[in-house]
Amino acid sequence: MSEFLDIALSFPPIVFSFGLILVIVYWLTVIIGALDVDVVDVGTDASGGEIDGSGGFWSAFGFGSVPFTVVLSLWITLGWIVTVLGTTWVRSADGMFIPAAASGTAVLVAGLGVGMLGAKLLTRPLSRLFDDAPATAHADLVGKVCVVRTGTVTLDSGQAEVTDDEGSVLLINVRRSPHEPEGIDDALFARHAKVVVFDYDEVDRVFLVVPVALPPDVAVVES
Repeated sequence: MSEFLDIALSFPPIVFSFGLILVIVYWLTVIIGALDVDVVDVGTDASGGEIDGSGGFWSAFGFGSVPFTVVLSLWITLGWIVTVLGTTWVRSADGMFIPAAASGTAVLVAGLGVGMLGAKLLTRPLSRLFDDAPATAHADLVGKVCVVRTGTVTLDSGQAEVTDDEGSVLLINVRRSPHEPEGIDDALFARHAKVVVFDYDEVDRVFLVVPVALPPDVAVVES
């Protein structure tokens, strides 16, 4: 175990080791819904009016419509595996007189290149799934009832699950409105609570929500 840690924390694997820790933490937060994270990449058309899986930058590199977080996670993971295996092989090879800096740089380049190529190959089937996903206009979600998936919804964070008209389940970023009337219980925005989308904030690209059941004397004013 100590030998493995020594390799993982040496150059060049250490370049990917810290990134791999961040990847693991990121996906754990996605699974438990503890943080406001973008699980599905949200793109817009020229008018900013649709939700889909398109990503022009990554498409230029052959990644299709796979979200940035998936590509980066695969790239870091594969790069870490390649550099760990490469470093292990270099250390175990007898009769090699290549300077450590040169061999480390070569392994790092291999990790970057193989990681990118592997990520591209692995995401190819996933891109078809995202390409086939129906685009949903922001306006189509206004009036939809959704279920809170994070611990709560605040003015600065929150996510909810909503089903669009095509039957697709979407995870969207939601916020409470800064113009929300007083008297609304915070418990109505807790995890698993049902809220309704009443507006879309074009500046912050988030949906504004209110509880499904409001007190009779509370009126919602759109921002």
